Amino acid sequence: MKNKKNKTKSNTTKNNNENKEEKEGEMKFSQTLLSSKIGSVLTKRPYDLNLSHKTEKIENPFHEILIRDDVLSKKECDSIVASICSIFEYQLATSRGPKFGEARRKNNRMSFADEKLAKMLWEDIGLKTMFIRSDEEEEEEEEEEEEEVFHSLNENFRVYEYTESHHFGPHIDERVRTKNARHQKLVSTHTMLLYLAGEENGLKGGNTYFLDDYRNRIASVTPKAGRVCFFRHGEEKCEHEGEEIFAGKKIVLRSDVFKLVDVEE
Repeated sequence: MKNKKNKTKSNTTKNNNENKEEKEGEMKFSQTLLSSKIGSVLTKRPYDLNLSHKTEKIENPFHEILIRDDVLSKKECDSIVASICSIFEYQLATSRGPKFGEARRKNNRMSFADEKLAKMLWEDIGLKTMFIRSDEEEEEEEEEEEEEVFHSLNENFRVYEYTESHHFGPHIDERVRTKNARHQKLVSTHTMLLYLAGEENGLKGGNTYFLDDYRNRIASVTPKAGRVCFFRHGEEKCEHEGEEIFAGKKIVLRSDVFKLVDVEE
């Protein structure tokens, strides 16, 4: 009887391992398929340092926000959404509320990992040019603190779809820590919100608001297809919220910017 139990346990472990490998294989296939689909619709931009002048900066005692329009065309945004939705499915995301230390939220959400997409957006589309500092900024930074070396986008993406009554209450995004293939330490510095749908489809509400210590709205970004917004996170003063949607739809591709670090901060 004992041997029979052990044999059953062995078979169960084998089946679980096979199922795990099968799911991992399916996920890798999905990621490869997604990269292929999106890669076929994104147009590579020539690398141009002068793109930095197209970046709008909003700085106040609570936030450091970078905004750029027309990072992607509406056609590219629509194609990305269609590609993602052809492979993955949204799940409704809610929370238990502030009583449990959670921001109030209600929106559709999906997540996936795609290293190639992260590289395409950072390198080919040129999002990294938004983090190239002018000579004056570099001099000021050298006087204040050690220069940050911005490295890449987080390959772990989230897609948020907001429709009528959806919202995301005041919250602070946490830092992400990891290592790259060369075993260099990385820590996230900024949240990326790349809007794939917004005001062009009749959106009412849905602005991304940035708050002060008293939760007064002191800065805002209006969702618009092709507009990207980066802001500092992981600090005490970077609280923001997604305004309730009253009509239309907002879709956001969410990631993080990594910088290289020598030691854990």
